[in-house]
Amino acid sequence: MTASYQVSCDEIADLSEFGNAWQELEARGQASFFQSWCWIGTWLTTLPSSFKPKALRISQAGRLAGLGILIFHAGHRHRIMPVNRLLLNETGDAHHDRLTLEYSGILCAATERLGITEAAFRWLEEQDRSWSELCLSGLLPETLSDVTKAADAVGLMPWVQDLKPCDYVDLTIVRDSKDNYLTQLSRNTRQQLRKALRLYEADGPLSLTAPESLEEAHRFLEELAELHQSYWIARGETGSFSNDYFSRFHKALVAAGFPEGKIQLLRATAGDQTIGYLYNFLHKGTVYGYQSGFRYDGDPKRKPGLVTHYLAIERNLAQGAGIYDFMAGYGQHKRSLGNATQDMTWLVLQRNILKNRLEQRLRGLKQQLAERKKARAQVD
Repeated sequence: MTASYQVSCDEIADLSEFGNAWQELEARGQASFFQSWCWIGTWLTTLPSSFKPKALRISQAGRLAGLGILIFHAGHRHRIMPVNRLLLNETGDAHHDRLTLEYSGILCAATERLGITEAAFRWLEEQDRSWSELCLSGLLPETLSDVTKAADAVGLMPWVQDLKPCDYVDLTIVRDSKDNYLTQLSRNTRQQLRKALRLYEADGPLSLTAPESLEEAHRFLEELAELHQSYWIARGETGSFSNDYFSRFHKALVAAGFPEGKIQLLRATAGDQTIGYLYNFLHKGTVYGYQSGFRYDGDPKRKPGLVTHYLAIERNLAQGAGIYDFMAGYGQHKRSLGNATQDMTWLVLQRNILKNRLEQRLRGLKQQLAERKKARAQVD
């Protein structure tokens, strides 16, 4: 299956030329926003020079068929076990991976994904002996299926490092229904939302506005960051925007994507009072709800997050979007407002070597002990 594919992995000599190749393949493929050049190009241009990203290219008879970015990272697991990693479209450094990669995988057509992935894995297994495990983040079920089949064919050992639900609103289902979106929600969510809407409307008319210029878009992002930071710092956390790279990256991403209609920043207000901000990505009919900042006033009935997302869903529904995606992670508002869900997987593929086999065995024993403990607790 993989004999007809040719694979190479080299440092990126000309970023402009590489960007043109990426965008040409992106236009032919089925990329997510996190596989788009808007995201990847911004990432590559904002990374410090200490990182050495390499271009993974998969071709067939002179035709470019697949692309990815690989970065080598030497680190430690549990602070004691040395691990040499290859990461796809990530760095392996926690500070620079605060961006949180989702909907990833090798950029290619879905119909070729299995063969391309197997060819890439086989080449890495045979030609590059520097790594002991390959990390793939944010894989949807259909990508995960091809990745695990390819890994099995090559002899790599999979380890599911994390699994998260990914709730979303299928706006096609909403449109096809005779009822409006609000009436399709659960009774409890409808009651909470209607009560919150009435409370905000007492302060003035509800409104959802978008920036009209890049300068205004940056101001929206700054105000969102202030609310976001206030919320998390009050809870003893640092907040995403305390990370200097995170802030710098997103300022650059807005500059690159807003003029092209790929960034959606929204502000919800009641009269002259701000309720909250949303920072979303727009890509091929999907709205990715990436980041937010809400104003909390101590009244638990107001629910600024629920209200702001509801207004944004109605707006995107009217504008013809297909999916309003809350992205991976747990959140009551995600489950309350969503009408569909899927799993997202963070996968590690380990080489079949003694150290990794022992680690896999210990991991399996630990899981068995945890399951037995859980079973005994249920019996008691």
